[in-house]
Amino acid sequence: MKTYADLASSAVNSIKVDDKSIYIVYNSNIDKEYEFICANTAEFDVKLSETINKEESLGKFIHNQVKEGTIQPSVSQPSK
Repeated sequence: MKTYADLASSAVNSIKVDDKSIYIVYNSNIDKEYEFICANTAEFDVKLSETINKEESLGKFIHNQVKEGTIQPSVSQPSK
């Protein structure tokens, strides 16, 4: 699992990339971790790294990934 923490983002606190899921903690509630299902986590990871390196908006990136269907919210409850 790859972890991105200490992000320069007003919306996103941390992101973890696993084999089949993406886990996101938002700054609005750092006690909740949201799971998103992702068919191609390697491709997501590359795009995420590019977004971070270019210092683009992570909130916008996540929103677009959900909108495009690249990541889909898991039906399970958020974990701590």
